Amino acid sequence: MANYKIKIMQIAQDDMKAIVAHIRIDDTDAAIRMYENIKASIGKLADFPLMGPVPLDRKVAEQGYRMIVVDPYLVFYILVMENNTVEVHRVLHGKQDFPRIL
Repeated sequence: MANYKIKIMQIAQDDMKAIVAHIRIDDTDAAIRMYENIKASIGKLADFPLMGPVPLDRKVAEQGYRMIVVDPYLVFYILVMENNTVEVHRVLHGKQDFPRIL
């Protein structure tokens, strides 16, 4: 499979900033590690864009989302085949009501 471009949408960037800010309250090093883990996992999508399964929630799946888990967060993305791009739309905590949010 071709090497895909990664496009992190502004709202997903905001999600990651909020995650870091929340974790940093208690542990700056843990916040940095989590950010780096999320970015590394997203980076793998360039070579393996189908590695994330389609979510089981039908509403979310119908929107074209796939997701990867970066425990305890879920990274939701859409594969845009026409221009070989992975669009990262949201990074949400696994306990959030993601079908409602997406």
